[in-house]
Amino acid sequence: MTYYDDLTKDKKRVNSFKRAIYEKTSGITYDLGTGSGILAQLAANHAKKVYALEQNPFIIKSTKKNLSKYDNIELIKTDASRYEFPEKADTIICEMLDTALIDEEQVPVINNAHKYIKEDTVFIPKSVYSTVEIISTNINHITYYEDNIPEYISLSDEIKYHSISFQDVICEKVNVEISINIMKAGKINALKLTTYTILTDNIILEPTPMLNPPIIVPVDCMDVDVDDEIIINMEYIMGGGLNTLKTNIRRNK
Repeated sequence: MTYYDDLTKDKKRVNSFKRAIYEKTSGITYDLGTGSGILAQLAANHAKKVYALEQNPFIIKSTKKNLSKYDNIELIKTDASRYEFPEKADTIICEMLDTALIDEEQVPVINNAHKYIKEDTVFIPKSVYSTVEIISTNINHITYYEDNIPEYISLSDEIKYHSISFQDVICEKVNVEISINIMKAGKINALKLTTYTILTDNIILEPTPMLNPPIIVPVDCMDVDVDDEIIINMEYIMGGGLNTLKTNIRRNK
């Protein structure tokens, strides 16, 4: 079973996108990073034409087979962050998502697409927002939180620190300072980052098995008490990779 098979079998992810696509898709549609083509297939039922873009040479052959029965889908092997759209877009579908949009190219791809949109172009998803939580755990490297692993103890509330709309051109650099009050005494040694996807105004998707698993990020150890105020400084480049992620914490005295 491949990564793309796992994506297709993530029913919560697929069904949520299906609802959004059926509700919002029309006219000239682009599926950017189509993968196996499942979202392009859904869009074909409602679009005049779908341009399905994919650059992975290991999936393109099977994608072509998957899309062969659709007369209104054109599969194009290309880098979606550099592609010159032949027609202005009525709908743009782009599921190149990951937690905080750090390690995938959703933001560079969307920024390129903005050269070819109309005033009323619809983006699916519409936006995302990310949260941070102070935790105590037993890991010493960046890792994804999957299947309740690794175990952790939450020491703070989950705080929203960043949001973006795909309907706007996006600054790829994130540099934030966040203040969080401690809710439970303990030892800080990590942060938990979580991203939520707003597909439409009515469809909000939290992490699923194959979409945006939270990231656990180690930080310097610090003993804390209830009501301590902790300042988090965090920076990264969306689409730049996890190696661009830098964090620092301190107690606000």
